[in-house]
Amino acid sequence: MALELTVEQSDLRDALRRALSGTGPGDDVTALIDQMGLFEIPIPEQYGGAGCGLKDVAVVMGELGRTLGRAPFLPSAVRAGWALSLAGSPDSCARYLPGIAAGTSLAALVTGPRFTDSGVTAVRTGDTLTLRGSQPAVIGAERCDLLVVVASTADGPELAVIGTDADGVALHPRESLDLTRSLTTVVFDGAQTSAVGGPGVREALERVEALCLTALAAEEVGAARRCLELSVDHCSSREQFGRVIGSFQAIKHRLVDMYVAVELAEAAVLDAAGSDDLPTGELAVAAATAQVLASRAAVFAAEESIQVHGGIGFTWEHPLHHYFRRAKTDQLILGDVPVHAETVAAALIERS
Repeated sequence: MALELTVEQSDLRDALRRALSGTGPGDDVTALIDQMGLFEIPIPEQYGGAGCGLKDVAVVMGELGRTLGRAPFLPSAVRAGWALSLAGSPDSCARYLPGIAAGTSLAALVTGPRFTDSGVTAVRTGDTLTLRGSQPAVIGAERCDLLVVVASTADGPELAVIGTDADGVALHPRESLDLTRSLTTVVFDGAQTSAVGGPGVREALERVEALCLTALAAEEVGAARRCLELSVDHCSSREQFGRVIGSFQAIKHRLVDMYVAVELAEAAVLDAAGSDDLPTGELAVAAATAQVLASRAAVFAAEESIQVHGGIGFTWEHPLHHYFRRAKTDQLILGDVPVHAETVAAALIERS
């Protein structure tokens, strides 16, 4: 896979970086994302989207990760949008995806870290699904108007769409380590809706999971690189004992270790992002590899950056604690590192 961006993707990255300059962790950048038409990127053209690939999504996620701006791009356009695009029926795609692409409708995907394993169950009566159960830690549910629900049925996972204001639906905001991204527990108590899944829902959701895992890894790389940039800037200006601290060998070693971790993770993300035309099994391995390296790089870069900043790095006034919080939270949203390391290990053993 090409471990580099196209000219168009580089232009998108640069334009988004300029637009996001001056924003910081927790700033609401939804209007900016909407004005740039970025909600269209993951959505197929026939449903009002731009029909772009995984690498284009990774570019946007990387830049959002650099600033930790608050926007429903990941929960609505990426997670819910891809779930409907790949696992939904043509009628459901035509009904819901144009609004998501236009940013006039915000959606959230309700499922577990493994997309085929949901805490919500459904009983089918004719064309009606009755939903019961709950799913904790749903991203973006607090500000959406649609819930794209993965429900467990007697025949396997099924996809459903229901409004957040429907009877039998309750949203309970959760306290989160990450102060820039809210999480919500979604509870269903006899809520009724219709199934919208197309053929092969399980297989489609497995692919959606791999795509979303790569997108999340891109966000982590963006955050890790920003921590590295902040550290280099600080070490180039902060003086101690009559010298800038970046001239000390111990600081150089920390910065180099951060740089190596970030570069390796970015290469893995670009490899996975360029694998979206491969079979789901191969894409899943590439995505798991990217997630392992990106997650470790994000946590490592945040920890080391706090250390090289000294006392200021531990304060609430400095943004570094937000990057550390995001890195630790991202480690768990789609399964922790050992889970994805096992996926990679299993693939290597099978090939040997």
